[in-house]
Amino acid sequence: MKTIHLLIFVLILQGCQQVKTKNSTPEIADSTTVKVDTAIFENDTIAIYKIDSSAFMENKPTSIVNEDTLVYVEDFVKAKELLKGKVKFGDYDMDSHSVDTLKEGANISYIVADSGETLKIESNQDFAYVGFVRYYPTENIVLFEGGHTSDYAIDLKNGSIDIMEVGNPQYIQYSPSKKYRLNGWFPGQECSDYFIQEKIGDTYNVLARIPIHLTEEGFDLCTLKDIFWYSDQELYFRNTYFGFEEDKRLGYFKLLLK
Repeated sequence: MKTIHLLIFVLILQGCQQVKTKNSTPEIADSTTVKVDTAIFENDTIAIYKIDSSAFMENKPTSIVNEDTLVYVEDFVKAKELLKGKVKFGDYDMDSHSVDTLKEGANISYIVADSGETLKIESNQDFAYVGFVRYYPTENIVLFEGGHTSDYAIDLKNGSIDIMEVGNPQYIQYSPSKKYRLNGWFPGQECSDYFIQEKIGDTYNVLARIPIHLTEEGFDLCTLKDIFWYSDQELYFRNTYFGFEEDKRLGYFKLLLK
């Protein structure tokens, strides 16, 4: 009988110790379980991932942020002087559909690119509907504004007037080595358009375009904020959408160059 009582006591004591151990020790998640990022967009050149704010902030303090400000000239009189021989300005005449260079105005009559190519208003009527904004001498780019505050730019190195290739220098964000840079422009319809350029020689060429539409709703990457390069291959940014605070298209993202 004593043996039975002793056995019961031992079992009760062990049970109490087990309960105490369970109640005093928090449950620890398996540290081998790692959340794997899933690309929301991917092609041969880039992959884009949606990440949480902690992953974004975790990299931001230790990232290499290039805060260089491109030199620009906003004073139109000074810009005209600097652009003498490259860009001829004047006042647009609606009757003759030409620019009178003898009158003061911010319309373009013609440009002469470093490549020797000449572009005239006669074959580029959009020159009549844009106004001077800034001249970026280091980039040799003249920025203009068109209808609905849309961007229009001319690359004086090669005579390019394709805004999707030239971009707006205000959007430029360099990678740490300046081998790559983010560029973009505003088309006048709320969302901006972004693309990655790669430096080849002394020229930046378009490497990849960041898609604006990723879901059925569309306009998923609208206005990028808090942009920084973590390395030459890794770019982080926050997406905003027409000022809304609650929208599933908002959030933090990272872009990887392949």
